[in-house]
Amino acid sequence: MSTSQEADLLCLYNVKSPPVAFTKEEHQEETRYICKFPKSAKIETLMILTQGFWNDSQEMIIDVDIVKGKTRNKLCSLNTSQRCFQWSESASSNSCTLKSLNKCSLVASINNKSDATTKVFEPVQDSIVSSPVLTKIKESDNIQKENETTPKAENMLSQCRSPLPVKPSKRKYEDENTPKPKTRRQRASMNAPTVDRTPPCKQKLLEAKDLNTVQALKKTSPCKEVSKEGKITRCVDLSVRALKPSNRWGHTMTLVNSKQAVIIGGQGDKQLSRDSVWYLDPEMRSWKCPEIQTEGAKPEYRMGHSATYDPTVRCIYVFGGSKNAKWFHDVHMFDLDEKKWTLVKANGKAPTRSYHSATLYRHELWIFGGVFPLPDPQPDGCDNEIHIFSPVMENWYKPIVTGEKPLPRSGHSATLLNDQLVIFGGWDFPFCYNDLFILDLTTVDWSSPKCTGQPPKPRCWHASCALTNDRIFIHGGYDGDNALYDAYIFHLENKNWQRLAVENAPSPRAGHGCFRLPSNYESQEEDEIIIFGGGDNDGTYFSDLLAFYVPFKPKVYIEAE
Repeated sequence: MSTSQEADLLCLYNVKSPPVAFTKEEHQEETRYICKFPKSAKIETLMILTQGFWNDSQEMIIDVDIVKGKTRNKLCSLNTSQRCFQWSESASSNSCTLKSLNKCSLVASINNKSDATTKVFEPVQDSIVSSPVLTKIKESDNIQKENETTPKAENMLSQCRSPLPVKPSKRKYEDENTPKPKTRRQRASMNAPTVDRTPPCKQKLLEAKDLNTVQALKKTSPCKEVSKEGKITRCVDLSVRALKPSNRWGHTMTLVNSKQAVIIGGQGDKQLSRDSVWYLDPEMRSWKCPEIQTEGAKPEYRMGHSATYDPTVRCIYVFGGSKNAKWFHDVHMFDLDEKKWTLVKANGKAPTRSYHSATLYRHELWIFGGVFPLPDPQPDGCDNEIHIFSPVMENWYKPIVTGEKPLPRSGHSATLLNDQLVIFGGWDFPFCYNDLFILDLTTVDWSSPKCTGQPPKPRCWHASCALTNDRIFIHGGYDGDNALYDAYIFHLENKNWQRLAVENAPSPRAGHGCFRLPSNYESQEEDEIIIFGGGDNDGTYFSDLLAFYVPFKPKVYIEAE
């Protein structure tokens, strides 16, 4: 049940299998939606839910029936107040059992009193759900007590080859000091493989008149010239002298809607960020530090974690991360309405990960890659597996994956466009990557497309987000020796890379966060991207708020022949 402007109606029948989408079918002057179970399906549960949010201005009802031959029994009805249904023998009005559903089909029909041309659903990316549907999990009694101390590492320069947590040597004392990134420099020991590097173009200092900008770029460009067509990409500093988060990197920045984004965690100078949760109003450019309820299982301070917003329940799921030599595999849920933390109980084997990626797809968290601890004296390793967590079923599982997987990595980016998850870059000592892989989430199949244009140099801990017209924005990162300041666009349709010509480019940085600010203006000619924080891996952390304005037809660097 999906169009370019509608959400999906999904059926979940087994926690180890992805949800099945209802497909549209015209039947006797009636539009209905059919869900057929696979022949080998093992139906262990039954849940009907929507991906997207409802248009509350309409009086709409979705009726779902169980059809077997000529027999048709009503299963449930979904409306604006009840948007999710879960099977129970007592609640069902028919005599069917779960085992008997293998030979049945589910048929959904929409009864809408409003104009039929009106959109029934709206895209989930730029909006929120007005009321939670799924049951929120009670807090655990076994949550670890909050520990605000961070141990000081001795001889970090020789022990740590990256900004990742390391196994500390035995120490006689502990305090709250955390080593600065300067002592964690990787320098020449971290080099990209020769096959992955793009030979640099002839260096040339660009003048302001070449870019048609107010200010010339401060650094040399590995390109010959800038295209004459298109508009320049602008970068504007939005920072104001007012209450704002402390300087940090390794945090998460999660977009809720056009008027709210949430900052969680990160590391600042000498210690992990104590002001761990902040609200940002992207439109008003204002910050607010919410009062978190003391009840509930508050997660320990951390960095390298993931934070994923689920609009169905208006909650943010925080998974994994690290705190110096301490690693996490827990899942915490932050309720945006109640401002309360809850530890999510989960069955199955949860992976211990940091600097991984987490993507919400059909109400499940898809975890890819990341770094994990190994017993001494082995160095910590990176992963290239897919792990899925279902908040609805409170269960971890691994799907069957086909295709050639990317090499193990952490600090990469994972950007969702339609049903495709685009993985770019990352790090696994001693290599940095600039390769690109696409995971088809409907078939769980990996592919490595042949890309054209000038790809970014190998990097990790860069910022990335999806733009309009199936584009992906990449900014900054760390190449194993220095922080980066350049910006790129990847076009999914033609698999083409372009480096943006940016006016007033910000300081080089890595470990920062970004998102695209949603807009509903029909005359829109550019995407607005909000960036916060980061560090230069040389002891400097940032708390500035920046805005990139990327035109639909931007000026780009032309690769030298």
